[in-house]
Amino acid sequence: MRLAPLVLIETVAFLLVIGETYLFFAVVVPLGAVPKNPLEYTGMAALKIGLTFGLGVLWFLVIAALTRAYVSSRIRRQIPTPST
Repeated sequence: MRLAPLVLIETVAFLLVIGETYLFFAVVVPLGAVPKNPLEYTGMAALKIGLTFGLGVLWFLVIAALTRAYVSSRIRRQIPTPST
């Protein structure tokens, strides 16, 4: 089953999208009422943008780590050993 690791990476990517969508709508969006003070409003907006950016970075880091692990395992298998 040579496709199993690739299917696993795609499954993890899908689950991360679902999980991060839940976190976005459950945590980031209802993070509080809209403040009337422009400074507080800007701070709240910056916090929400930072959290959203952090979720995206988390997704890319996990997928990059899984892809790197898959590629390194495939390279190790294909390196020929010297014959004596």
